[in-house]
Amino acid sequence: MDEHRKLTKQLKSYKNWGWTAALLAAGGAVALIVCGVVIVKPIIETNSLEFKETTCTTTRGYLTGQWISCSCGDKCTSRFPCLRMTVTYVPTNTNNASSVDAVLFDTEQRLNSDGDYAEEYQCVTAPCDRGVNDNRVSVLNFNDTYAPGKSYSCLYHPGATTQVLLKRLFTWNDMFHSMLWSGIAFVIFGCITLYIMAQCYKIRKRMSSIPVPPPPAVPVAQPGHFLPPQLAGFLPPPPGYPGVQSGESLQMQPAPQRQDLYNTNYSNLSTDNKGFTYS
Repeated sequence: MDEHRKLTKQLKSYKNWGWTAALLAAGGAVALIVCGVVIVKPIIETNSLEFKETTCTTTRGYLTGQWISCSCGDKCTSRFPCLRMTVTYVPTNTNNASSVDAVLFDTEQRLNSDGDYAEEYQCVTAPCDRGVNDNRVSVLNFNDTYAPGKSYSCLYHPGATTQVLLKRLFTWNDMFHSMLWSGIAFVIFGCITLYIMAQCYKIRKRMSSIPVPPPPAVPVAQPGHFLPPQLAGFLPPPPGYPGVQSGESLQMQPAPQRQDLYNTNYSNLSTDNKGFTYS
């Protein structure tokens, strides 16, 4: 019995640690998915790691007249004016290369989102605050910062020279570490969860092999006593029931006299009609 209790306590402890490890493994899996969607996917789709640095000069920046809807949070939508900006740059991978005209995007996410759209929807930046006027001010400030004639560092792709990035949102190190640590957390805590599940299975199997003693027999009441004398302890056994003893029999009692239930002898109607008299 003591071994069964010990195994039960050990099984409960393993279950608690198992749930903790399972939750951490689930967190690692969620982090792996989020990093893949937010970081890795834009890098792969735009090949931003293959972009090379150069110097861009703004040639034109103008509002296309389109207002783009965006999500600014839970149950929140907003809009911002679309600003399209064109630049010129000289590729650095060739000798005596001529300047190239291209459309500017602030990050690879903007390039991945609007790069294939029509010109009026190729927005260089996409501020999305709750206030529409705040978004408009942000777009105008961006236009002033990178106004026509200003030069700044930018990124271009040798295989797609008509679209350039202002900056790279995620680097190779960002992608590597985000996938590495979330993947390590998922693998480690997943293995710990499987180990704990195996230990719980062994404990249950061992508990099922422990013989369970049968319950004590229920005592049967003895004639003339409420409980057997051996269970009464130091108390003396109760006395026997009065009345019939072994070898004796009750004598027959005479039948009661017959009575007339309707003759009460105490209520007779008087002859002078004055009521009842009692005798």
